[in-house]
Amino acid sequence: MLRSFLLKLFIISLVLAAPGLAQTIVVTGFETPESVVHDRVADVYLVSNVGAGDPGALDHNGFISRVSPSGTVTQLKWIQDGVNGAILNGPKGIAIRGDVLYVSDIDTLRLFDRVSGNPLAAVAIPNPFAPNPLFLNDVAVSDDETVFLSDNANGGLFKVDANGNPSVISTSANLGFPNGVLPGGDSSNVLWVTWIGNQILRMNASGKIKVVATIPAPDVSSLGLPPNTLLLDGFVQLPDGSFLASSWVTGHVYEISDDGENIKVIASFVSFFDNPNNPDGPADIQVDLKRHRLLVPLFDVNELVIQPLP
Repeated sequence: MLRSFLLKLFIISLVLAAPGLAQTIVVTGFETPESVVHDRVADVYLVSNVGAGDPGALDHNGFISRVSPSGTVTQLKWIQDGVNGAILNGPKGIAIRGDVLYVSDIDTLRLFDRVSGNPLAAVAIPNPFAPNPLFLNDVAVSDDETVFLSDNANGGLFKVDANGNPSVISTSANLGFPNGVLPGGDSSNVLWVTWIGNQILRMNASGKIKVVATIPAPDVSSLGLPPNTLLLDGFVQLPDGSFLASSWVTGHVYEISDDGENIKVIASFVSFFDNPNNPDGPADIQVDLKRHRLLVPLFDVNELVIQPLP
């Protein structure tokens, strides 16, 4: 009886100590990491690095890293500007569809081979904000291979069809300066989180905007931000239809039910309230569904945090 009990305790201790099940892994050594995606086929995490300096500069110092699920950086500069014909200035959002890696790079959508990392194509995005430069942020790909992109600095949504034709979806002030984007099911529907705001919004084929969820916001007047601004960044939809969203203002990662009624905090990092000059900056989050993990690139402290989903 005692032997059986001790054996159970030993097994439980092994499970709790197993990487990816109950541990938080912090991976360091990046240069302004903005986005992460799990390549499920290769079973590797890909991390976009804006590089040092101005995130909006065409300075040719961006790169993509490969990280093993154990938290080892296997290739810091797997895809690097100037190598094998690649161009990367300030890569931010990244997404995978089939064998293509899609990367938003300031004013251009870049496509790379998921396996080799070799460049496949580049699509220049029209700039409705000229003379102000574009600041493309997140990227998402729908089932029909429509690519959606956001510009959170100017406040715009764009898309590129399956044939590589770019177009402007909207530059309306009602967008709330979109950051993280998700496909809404087809080429005419898109969802996003607001950078200057605290909402998840959806646009349908007719261009009508619907509020999916509103995340409670603290008083941000002490930070000099507009009311209800959460600086929402990462945006993920889970298989059950619920959403995850990250906020620079509160430092939280939120889980939001698909109907927007239930909202809870599932992770927290250094916020603008904690350190206005140097918050962690939880950026374009993602999940590893195989291991039930949350992946969080911390923009301002050059880390990737890997931790269990609740």
